[in-house]
Amino acid sequence: MEPALKPALLSIPLLGHSWLRQTTLDPQSWAESIRAISPVRICEPLRLSRPFRNDSAILPLGGVVVLATQGSAIAIVSEGHPFAQLLIPYRGWGLWRVERRGFENPVGESVLYLPPAPLSLENDITSGVALNLNPTSLINTALTMAGPEGLPARRMGVFEEPKVLLTRDPQSAPLIRHLYALMMNLDQLTKMPATDLERSRMEDALIRLVVLLLLPELRLRDPLSVAPVPSASARRKIEALLEWIEAHLESPISLSDLEARAYWSRRTLLDAFHEACGCGPMQWVRRRRLQRAMRRLTNPQPEDTLTSIGLSVGFSGAVAFSREFRRQYGCAPSTLFRT
Repeated sequence: MEPALKPALLSIPLLGHSWLRQTTLDPQSWAESIRAISPVRICEPLRLSRPFRNDSAILPLGGVVVLATQGSAIAIVSEGHPFAQLLIPYRGWGLWRVERRGFENPVGESVLYLPPAPLSLENDITSGVALNLNPTSLINTALTMAGPEGLPARRMGVFEEPKVLLTRDPQSAPLIRHLYALMMNLDQLTKMPATDLERSRMEDALIRLVVLLLLPELRLRDPLSVAPVPSASARRKIEALLEWIEAHLESPISLSDLEARAYWSRRTLLDAFHEACGCGPMQWVRRRRLQRAMRRLTNPQPEDTLTSIGLSVGFSGAVAFSREFRRQYGCAPSTLFRT
């Protein structure tokens, strides 16, 4: 197994933050604390001889609510909930039941997608992250990524069925590794002072990753493409899109925003940007933000600070701005700012 698929070696995201983490010593109190995202009716410890403890953290991110949890082995029964879930294990083994169907989710072997439905769980240790996803956001993002050719109506049913996604599957494995990497990035973002998580558009990246796991046909090509976009039409559209990006660099921009604005599928958007700009769309956004920041740093206004410059070109905070600037130009923005 590749190192990236050994989540047991990693700390669980969000639980290291005292301002997010809450500790409960009673199973019913823990169930009550997560009732807003998962209406648990029964929550019992599996090992009555041992004291119960659970550490958890809840982080809302737009259309995604991240629940990180670690603690005693439990048995729970839920009445159902308004969210779909992607369950990312970090330690141990769990058995989930949905409508009498059992789904194992052992650490390092799988992640588990569950639609909104009544469910039960037994595990040997509570340790993992649950992405609670708005079902409408999943469907809308899938349709945006598919583009004007769309997807067969029957494929939308994938969001209504449980699915075990295996790390040994060559199609799923890179996406699952990326999923764990995004969890680490989210953990780092929450540690950065004065960081605006909304600007990071992390929720869009997470929703898109779940869509790609469930709809593999969106990964490589347009679902029902019958002909390429005419080059003249593509040039006009990409020019308009580049102008829009330039006018909105200070605002949060996501891949889904660009797909929806161009009315192109994921694959068409990527191909058009690589042909016109020599890079992907988000790489272009990052490049233009850094170039604008360079101009601001070398000609600052009296009221400018590193933080205000970073925010003015669309970065989520000073730390993220400094990291990306150093990666691009090989020096810290503070060096140019002082000069």
